[in-house]
Amino acid sequence: MLAIALYFSQKKWSDLRQSRAPADVAARAAQANTSIGCTGCHQGAYQGEGTQPRLAGQSRDYLLKSMMDFRTRARGNNPGMSDLMLATSEDDIKALAEYLAGL
Repeated sequence: MLAIALYFSQKKWSDLRQSRAPADVAARAAQANTSIGCTGCHQGAYQGEGTQPRLAGQSRDYLLKSMMDFRTRARGNNPGMSDLMLATSEDDIKALAEYLAGL
């Protein structure tokens, strides 16, 4: 496992060529981050660290599905994330997914 982790950690992050979020969506995402504190765990540039995954540049669909799965508790590996997503409106979750995908 360590050899596999080392191999992938040295690879360049894939550019999915997703467009940046429009200013109004980015502003809504920033406001949502202020409310729930995404960057408290996922770091200031959403790069992740340790066991906290990177969010920046992930697929928009993946981000949205993951956040909605936390919200509905279909994804149960992090109850704290479920609580945060339940406290976040679906429109804010959509804005976060669009914003994060474009980073």
